Order: sequence, then C-alpha cells, then structure tokens
Amino acid sequence: MPDKVLHNFNKKIIAVVMAGGEGTRMKRDYKTEKPLIKIKGKRLIEYVIEALIKSTCFYKIVACVSKNTRKTMKFLQDYSYNCHHPVEIIEGNGKGYSSDVSFIIENFFEYIIFMVSADLPLLSEIDIIKILNRCDFNATCYSIIFDKKIVDAICIKPSLVFEYRKRDYCYSAITIFNLKERIKDQTLINDRHMIMNRIGIAVNVNEKKDLLVARSLVKS
Repeated sequence: MPDKVLHNFNKKIIAVVMAGGEGTRMKRDYKTEKPLIKIKGKRLIEYVIEALIKSTCFYKIVACVSKNTRKTMKFLQDYSYNCHHPVEIIEGNGKGYSSDVSFIIENFFEYIIFMVSADLPLLSEIDIIKILNRCDFNATCYSIIFDKKIVDAICIKPSLVFEYRKRDYCYSAITIFNLKERIKDQTLINDRHMIMNRIGIAVNVNEKKDLLVARSLVKS
C-alpha cells in the first residue's frame, strides 16, 4: 500500500476477526473449535491474524469471540503476537453472525472496520493491501466478492452463489464498514460489491472437504 494511503488511513482502520460462531458443520468431524483447527501446525485463526499484522494497515486488531468459542478466547489470551499491541478480545452474544456484526458496528462505529472471518487460512497481507488500495473510504459498506469459477476449479462448493453483472459470484468472508456517525437504523447501510478474484479470500473453511482443500493448497 502506498505510504500516502497508510498515512491517511491506518489510524482509522481496525481489523475485526470474527471467531464466535458455532461451527456446526465442522463439529460433525472435529471436536476442536473451528478457529483452532490446525493446518501444518498452525491454527486457522493464526493464519488470519498473522496476515493482518504483516499488512501493517491497521490501528488495532480485535477478535470477536463468544460463549461458543471459549477455548479460542483462552488461546488468544495466551498467544504471543509479533506486534506492538496484543489483539484486543471482545465477546459477542454468540447468537449468530448477523447478531455479532451488529454488535461490532455498535461498539466500533467510529472506525473504518475491516471485518474478516477466522477461517481464511490462505489470506495474505497482499490480499489485504490490494483490497484496501481499491476501497472507496466514503462508501458505508463493501462486500468483497469473487468469481465462482475460482472455487469450482478447486472443488469447493460455496454456501451462497448470486448473479452479478451476468456472472456467478460468491461472497468472501470479508466486509468493510465505514460508519462515520452512529447509525441506529442499519437499513441505511448501502452495500457495494468489490470483485477480488484471489484464492486467498476464496477458501473459506466451513466443513471437512474445505479443510482438506486448504491443507493441500497451503502445502503447495
């Protein structure tokens, strides 16, 4: 990211790692909380946090856990981070992703929020920098999307597919909010799409087969 952009925005942007979900699909095969499942000895949430730290784009990094992810909370409390400030841990209500998003917006409305799921093990600092370089910081909300062909090529079945500009796209687990004033009525948030066709944002680990694909790609 150009120094000018960093100078203008890194004091306003925070990264929020969403790590409070139940992970019901993964529970069928693994007893471990999803953010703590390992690939090559490293937990899913570690990959995401390390990418955020390496990007050097954020004023602070926050992890949103819940009653569903007590072990993840304990891991984050004890984890040794390679950054000046440890990850701030907050606890959502654990009643679902949408509810936790509302909780984050309520508590951090004064910042630009880079919201990312804890289960993107291929996410890199380059992915993050490219997204922020393309971001119009005057927009209230950006959903980062990618062409469905990316996951088709690696045999991952996406949770949701929608048509946009006459092509099939999928939502990544990354959303950017910029709410300069406290917005009580969330229907006022205007969602815009940013197309980012990069493998690092496309491999969202929701079930066992996704994990197997992610493991093969990390090894390669």
